[in-house]
Amino acid sequence: MDYSRISRLELFGIACGAIAVLTLFFLPWYSLEVPPEVVRENVEEDWVCGVGDDSCTGWETFPILRWILLIGAVAPLILAWILLREHKLSWAPGELTTVGAFAALTLIIYNGIIDKPGAEFGVSLAIGYWVAILVGIGMAYASFMRSQESGGKQQRKAPGTV
Repeated sequence: MDYSRISRLELFGIACGAIAVLTLFFLPWYSLEVPPEVVRENVEEDWVCGVGDDSCTGWETFPILRWILLIGAVAPLILAWILLREHKLSWAPGELTTVGAFAALTLIIYNGIIDKPGAEFGVSLAIGYWVAILVGIGMAYASFMRSQESGGKQQRKAPGTV
């Protein structure tokens, strides 16, 4: 394995991916600010974090989206493994990671700004959500710049040419 194939962009992407995994599991994404007149026992189904919890992580909140976000966070590490092992790819290294990073970033933004989970009131964004957006931008930047370094479409020939 040739470790010189790993550039600073891959290291930056791996660091962003590691922070994204930690954010997904350990930092609160949503917090609940409940008015005193609301009785918790009467609105159990509306609490995104569960009964008695005032904050929850991304992993606790999303039963399906959690897996997509986890795959997106691990993608820079997979890209580094491909580069270390010198696998031949039919696409420029970093292109698929870019797609995954932008998809994860879009889903994070949608689920925090456009359509918050849970009740219509009292759900606010916590620090983990904002960190997830920042590392999503970092992973997208690192993977996009890596795909540009490798040449992208300049390496390919037009269809039907020899």
